[in-house]
Amino acid sequence: MNELRRIIKHHAERYPEMQPCDAVKLIFQNEFGGGHLITDREHSLTYLACEYGSIPQEKNMPLYEDIGNGIVRVNIASIDAHNLSIRELNEMFVLSSGTITGSKGSFIQKLRVLEEETGRGIFRFSLNDLEQYMDEYISSGIKPVSHSDEYKKAYNPSYRVVLKSLLQDPQMVHKYFQTQ
Repeated sequence: MNELRRIIKHHAERYPEMQPCDAVKLIFQNEFGGGHLITDREHSLTYLACEYGSIPQEKNMPLYEDIGNGIVRVNIASIDAHNLSIRELNEMFVLSSGTITGSKGSFIQKLRVLEEETGRGIFRFSLNDLEQYMDEYISSGIKPVSHSDEYKKAYNPSYRVVLKSLLQDPQMVHKYFQTQ
């Protein structure tokens, strides 16, 4: 859990406008990846292409941000600078969505780590704010959540959640899709 604590602290420092739902989203993605099983690769590509077209490219932005557990958020705004095509990113996203599984038990344990770190005052929101959000979140069923309006306004997040290993070995992605 030390890696998770490091990730939580990093995100608290880098994204001070995080709200409880953004912190829970981080933990959800750390455990379950993007949380979606992509059934239509072409539809996913079309959606990614539209998003890519609306995002200005930033040559100095890192390609990805580590969210732990071998999973990263690939910044759409930096793919041109890193010579990654939207088709390659989509393939990584689709493959990752079918590979990362996670478990409810592990997710709940990780939420407890988030509570501990929040109790240390690393976020602008309080432990009470997080606990209230989590009570409602867990009782309504564990599922992916969107970023808060505050987070969206401050950081304009635009990324895909993928296995870090796929970025390190793009040939693996191409081989996988040739067999499909």
